[in-house]
Amino acid sequence: MKFGYFDDAAKEYVATTPCTPIKWCNYVGTLNFGGLVDSNGGVLLCKGDPALNRVTKYIAQLPNSDFKGSTTYIKVQDADGNVDIFSPFYTPTLKPLERYENHTGLSYTTIVSEGYGVRCEATFFVPHNDPVLLQDIKVSNISDKALHVDVIPVYEFTHFDALKQLLNADWVPQTMTLKAHKQQSGHTVLEQYAFMKRDFAVNLMTADRIATSFDGDRQQFLGNMGYGSWAAPQVLNNQELNNSECLRGDNIGALNLRLGC
Repeated sequence: MKFGYFDDAAKEYVATTPCTPIKWCNYVGTLNFGGLVDSNGGVLLCKGDPALNRVTKYIAQLPNSDFKGSTTYIKVQDADGNVDIFSPFYTPTLKPLERYENHTGLSYTTIVSEGYGVRCEATFFVPHNDPVLLQDIKVSNISDKALHVDVIPVYEFTHFDALKQLLNADWVPQTMTLKAHKQQSGHTVLEQYAFMKRDFAVNLMTADRIATSFDGDRQQFLGNMGYGSWAAPQVLNNQELNNSECLRGDNIGALNLRLGC
């Protein structure tokens, strides 16, 4: 019990550190749609068969410190122009947090963290009758000064055939497509699919807040022709993302959600 405790009243296990010997995972969803959410916000998502209907690229054998399928970045800037970029889930930035709690409940996971003047509460869950993973993110300014905050949720998509994704690294990216669609409301919807399923099986990513920019190409998001790292994506040093689509390549979905001061 040195990594957390049971909250009997809330019917949750609460891990109080982001670093555990193995990932503490929780299943969210139903047999038709859902997947694993790990203790650092990584998501393995699938529709039905996890071998042949994968949505996100989660490689469990990678080191615990690595990006796995999903994360969120928070960019905090104060009035003097000082900027901090970190993940409220600890990975992949590995920047220290002042507080961390992973609440594992019945078909939901809530991660609460504090650092760099803000408090973040992110809950992952799947509605019972809808094939949708919802991520409810609440960010609060807990400092004594005005802060400008951007929230950047990121998902990495996979080929639907999980084994083929690992064994055919040359061909698989050539089948992958991500396109961005601007709605009349101003919201951005990212549409991703493998070309052989483009007419009947697509993945969508969006947010209830209007995104100021987006990225769909992993290489452009990480920067330096893909030699940038998930720990410090180069695009986050800019005010906006690249607005990149990806017609052939490694597909991600990233949205820049500006919260202001």
